[in-house]
Amino acid sequence: MKGNLVIPAMAVLALATAPAFAQSSDNSSVSAPSGGARSSTVWSPDVMGRAALAPRPNVNPDDVRSAARDRAAVTPGNPGTTPAADLGDSAGPQERAAGNVLNKPLYWAGKLFYRTPDGDYVCSAQFISPNVILTAAHCVRDGETGEWYRDFIFALQYNQGKYGGIYSYDCVATKNGWLSPSFDKYLYDYAMIRVDNPSRTGNFGTHWGWRGQYNDGVKIGYPGGVANGEVIQVEKGPLAFVDGVVQMKHGNMADQGGSSGGAWIGGFSDAEGNNDGNYVISVESFGYVEEPGIDYGPYLDENFKDLWDYVENGCK
Repeated sequence: MKGNLVIPAMAVLALATAPAFAQSSDNSSVSAPSGGARSSTVWSPDVMGRAALAPRPNVNPDDVRSAARDRAAVTPGNPGTTPAADLGDSAGPQERAAGNVLNKPLYWAGKLFYRTPDGDYVCSAQFISPNVILTAAHCVRDGETGEWYRDFIFALQYNQGKYGGIYSYDCVATKNGWLSPSFDKYLYDYAMIRVDNPSRTGNFGTHWGWRGQYNDGVKIGYPGGVANGEVIQVEKGPLAFVDGVVQMKHGNMADQGGSSGGAWIGGFSDAEGNNDGNYVISVESFGYVEEPGIDYGPYLDENFKDLWDYVENGCK
């Protein structure tokens, strides 16, 4: 670890612990209660194939701007309250490409399957440590009612119905800030799941408090508008801070359903043997209907690190 940056890992040496569940107050971290049978016993390839792509939330821009003004009034100078972009350049989105999950760094990513009262769904996710995967909070818990989803499994290196490994979970957690009727919950639209076995391929690095260090980023995930969400996509575009969240102009006009929780990566590199780069700096969170090809994600700060420590410790 170096400051607020954690480098990617290639070796996997950790062992999973027994399920643990706890709850804390204020805007600290909170985990789901135990959900009965292990998820690996209730999923099959056919059931996974029928899971619906989780819709990417579409947010009202007026709600976002109103919330940003309220935050600025309380905390002047709060990161990202300026109306215009303060990062990035004039360059637009760059060419999209299908990714190869057998190669670095995409072999750390995959699909997260889960159940809600409305049915089975799938989001994007990735390893950020040997036993912890990162996704969006809206992929694990209802942000208004607080209801937890259940039966999570992670299919590492998912590609057209095949995958390199299936992981069940020990615990799942979000920040309490995710529970809100207002837009501000999207500042905390990230969740972590401690899985039952260590990653067989390694994990991404992470970087929180990174503002000013990346002009562009790479977005990965499984958008349903491309190959029906069966092939991971790699899209690059300039970054900006707008209304308290991070914006990426990636240019993919296709439906982004299923890509929620996919990593936004700073210093993307597919060079084997080089551990410099591939830092998760946000996750796919929401968009505006009138802005196809532009998405938004939470800015990762000390709250992100607090949640990570909590989950690494077995959600306690």
